[in-house]
Amino acid sequence: MNDFGALTPNAVGTLLKEMVRRAIEVIQERQLTFEILQKTNPLSGKGDIVTSVDLEVQKLYLHLIRTCLPEMGIIAEEESLRINEQNRFCLTLDPLDGTRAFVRGQSHGVGTMVALLDGDTISSAYIGDVNTKEIFGYRPNGTHVHHITKYNVGRAITIDPELPLKDQHLLTRFDPTVFSETTKKLFLTDQRLFNGYEIGSGSIGLEFTRLWKREVGAILIRPTVVTPWDLNPIIGISQNLGYRFYALKNGIVEALKWKGLREYTKIDDEVLICHESRVDELRNFFGA
Repeated sequence: MNDFGALTPNAVGTLLKEMVRRAIEVIQERQLTFEILQKTNPLSGKGDIVTSVDLEVQKLYLHLIRTCLPEMGIIAEEESLRINEQNRFCLTLDPLDGTRAFVRGQSHGVGTMVALLDGDTISSAYIGDVNTKEIFGYRPNGTHVHHITKYNVGRAITIDPELPLKDQHLLTRFDPTVFSETTKKLFLTDQRLFNGYEIGSGSIGLEFTRLWKREVGAILIRPTVVTPWDLNPIIGISQNLGYRFYALKNGIVEALKWKGLREYTKIDDEVLICHESRVDELRNFFGA
């Protein structure tokens, strides 16, 4: 059971949700008045961009955390910020997820994300959609993920376990040709498992909200290196809803047990994320 001192899990969840809501407001207010800056991508070592809004929103999160949750450790994207990151309780922050989409003025794919780690357990997570003001997440000890609209109306997200993958689309953010020949059979052949596929862009967190809202049936990612602030909210909410991460190895489907991250982590395999109710369908497709 979580121990937040005088604060209840409900109170902590409310604070995290309010942080995301305020971050959304700041990003919206700065959509036409921001500065583009240069930074070095710590994963590739190459030049990348950051905006004054990324930095301003991160400062907002830090102010709210220090004011309301001063004992929390912090791992944040900008300036590779780490404060007491080995504390039992630690927040990972992605102040502006989809910076390039934001710079383009894109009407989708711009988000903000926070996750709360309790050891290696993702105790709570919230993802905000800047353009629609929707918020997705769950509080500590929460058994339901809620979808909160811009009108502050919330509902618990439910999954249709009877909807087969063959009636759904696959979502990826990569060129389909980069995947292995075995994996491409899922969506690029006449005998494909999925009804079709889509290529996404912008915020990876918001791509996963499409999975949770059942706009797509699965998400496919390729081997890569991932960051704590990108993956923790995705893992936490997905697993809470019964979505699982499956490594695809030449037709072998292997369930992965991902936990909360505090460091960059390498993904060695192509990974498909779909609901646990569909794993037999996936394995049968490969004859496993």
